[in-house]
Amino acid sequence: MKAAASDQSVISLSDVVRSEFTKIISQPTIVLFIVITVILNLGLAILDISGLVFYPGNDMPPSTVADFGIVMFAPIYAFLILPVYAASSEYQGGQNRMTLITVPNRKLLMKGKIAAVGLAVLCGILVAVIPSRLIINILSDVSISYILADITGWTAVYFLMSIIAFGIAEIARSVIVPLSILIMIPIFIATGILQWPEGLRFLPDQASMSLLGTPAYEVTELPPWIAFFTLFVWALICKIAYWLSFLQRDS
Repeated sequence: MKAAASDQSVISLSDVVRSEFTKIISQPTIVLFIVITVILNLGLAILDISGLVFYPGNDMPPSTVADFGIVMFAPIYAFLILPVYAASSEYQGGQNRMTLITVPNRKLLMKGKIAAVGLAVLCGILVAVIPSRLIINILSDVSISYILADITGWTAVYFLMSIIAFGIAEIARSVIVPLSILIMIPIFIATGILQWPEGLRFLPDQASMSLLGTPAYEVTELPPWIAFFTLFVWALICKIAYWLSFLQRDS
């Protein structure tokens, strides 16, 4: 027993992070959807810089694809497979029980999981988001400060939305539940089923588009700093809920 306890004590946070990160990036499903996100974002970037103009009608002026915030934002739902699948895949086939046997210290395991997911998300953003934003901004001949602010905004949105999705997926132990919640809400808003703009603008997707400077609707627009704070609070709530859930449940 003493030997077993000694073996467990040598498990460090860096070991857990390394192990969890390796599991995430070795998942074919995650890699596939990162590639899909890259293709979608690059495709939208090429459409934007091509100068292709759309005529929405209803006395609206001609617009480029970048003027449609919902369209530019849409690839994030493919990207969210990364945190969602990283959270829920371990509950398939009892893999989570094996992880708990290897790392019985739940607080250590939880810290390692969160750090690994955060690192994987940042790597995903570096590949799937930043190149397309650089293409759009550099060819638009804007200032360096504008480019940095734009990249920071998109990074913040993708990162915080990923933390929100990860927390929901860990609580629900499902891939379908978090994606259904995060995808169906904007659909309900777009169709007019939900009629409460003062409250709807504080939902994650609406706050995200406001932070990016392309709100879906005028009535749901938030100032950028309020939009960031809204997303941060959502991410914090989901993280705390996951923390409490993971510590309390059996496996």
